[in-house]
Amino acid sequence: MPSISPTTVSPTTVSPTATNANAVASAATAPTTNSNNANQFGKDTFLKLLVAQLKYQNPMSPADGTQFLAQTAQFTMVEKLDEISKLVKNNAAANEVLEAGSMIGKNVTVATKNGASSVTTVDHIGGNLSNDAPVGTKVPVDTTLYTNKGTKVPMTLEFTKLADGADGSHHWAARSMLNKTQIGGVQTVDFDKYGERTSPDIKLTAANLDTIPGSKGLWDQAGIRIDLGAPGDGQRLRATAGGSTLSDIGQNGTDGTSIKGVVTGTRFTIDGPLLSIGGKEYSLSDVTEVHATS
Repeated sequence: MPSISPTTVSPTTVSPTATNANAVASAATAPTTNSNNANQFGKDTFLKLLVAQLKYQNPMSPADGTQFLAQTAQFTMVEKLDEISKLVKNNAAANEVLEAGSMIGKNVTVATKNGASSVTTVDHIGGNLSNDAPVGTKVPVDTTLYTNKGTKVPMTLEFTKLADGADGSHHWAARSMLNKTQIGGVQTVDFDKYGERTSPDIKLTAANLDTIPGSKGLWDQAGIRIDLGAPGDGQRLRATAGGSTLSDIGQNGTDGTSIKGVVTGTRFTIDGPLLSIGGKEYSLSDVTEVHATS
């Protein structure tokens, strides 16, 4: 009988195929639907890697249960850290809202990026002018004006008592003085019999300010407004009995790298709160100093 040679049977082996390996790599590197987080390793990416590992593991040599539990614990930790991060961000945003609201009415210094551009200056003068002062009484208050290049110009605002009106109203003449030289014309500041101001704020035009030696063309075209306070403002200029007490409450000027002024409002944006100073907006994060009001 013819001899039959036994055939050699190779043991069956199962191993990850190239296709499966590519699938794992593809799942691990698949971009997330959020383009903003495409380059960030977060809980979604971690979960995709874990699922891909389980799906394409070698069935003859499955993943160790201990390793699986460890990876699950890591996933839970990543998820909790993500929740903590969101909570911290929400708390920080809420604190910024509260802080920005508390800034209203305060005199602050704000750093300006790339130097300050032309800024309309608003000078805040407040206090009391005496009803009892004789006609001709002069009450000065010193302040500092700024050109749009940041140059400081010392200025004195001088109030001179005029005769009272027959209706009990009170009147003062206001002059802007630089080294005893008057800048601009005389402006009248009027109060009713209750001491509340009835005349508009004092204004100095760019043409008035150009007469200051060495400063021609260096002023904001809108000029400068002397803000004497609105009704209800506790620091507004009033005419009252007793002595005269004036102060420079705040100066919305710029020295070229920062601006100092009173915060008159806030606006909340996705990038954080903005503070309104002198008609312009500045970021809360750029505040470098908070000054006590006079």
